[in-house]
Amino acid sequence: MELSPQKQRTRRAILDAAAGEWAQDPAVSLGRIAVAAGVGRATVHRYFPDREHLRSALTSDAWAALHAAIVEAAPGAGSVLEVIDRVVSAMVHVGDRVLFLFASAEGNPSDADTPVADAVDELLVAEIERGQREGELDATVPAQWIQRMVWSIVYTGLHATGDGLVARHGVDDLIRWTLRGAIGAR
Repeated sequence: MELSPQKQRTRRAILDAAAGEWAQDPAVSLGRIAVAAGVGRATVHRYFPDREHLRSALTSDAWAALHAAIVEAAPGAGSVLEVIDRVVSAMVHVGDRVLFLFASAEGNPSDADTPVADAVDELLVAEIERGQREGELDATVPAQWIQRMVWSIVYTGLHATGDGLVARHGVDDLIRWTLRGAIGAR
């Protein structure tokens, strides 16, 4: 069933609010999400009958948003370090969804979300392997290790913004600087 443009905007507002609130507090109430979305709790329930439906929809939305952001970062275009810089910026741009995936879904996709999550990982690992072949990245460590480093450092940076340690607008630079030191060719 296709939603009207107004209903699409309302659904999007609820998902955006849920991502922001859930990223900060995995036990957030649906009432607090409703307030953050600017709707009533009954409206949240019209779109998502219960907390589990909302969590499931947000998980799928988060993986899809992350995949779209990484594809938009143009893997394969330019040097690997440039691509990784763009991927980091893309991940920071959808930061609440990345934090949500770590905090609520613990990074584990559902069966339905596995193909998208796998595609996200495959894009990143392919770039890392290209960087190792081309001598831009340290080839002495497994590509999956570097991929996990990217995820971990992005998560740490995003979490640090929530703690007030780093401003959100400057966190990408700090993440990129840290990653280049950790994964660059030796």
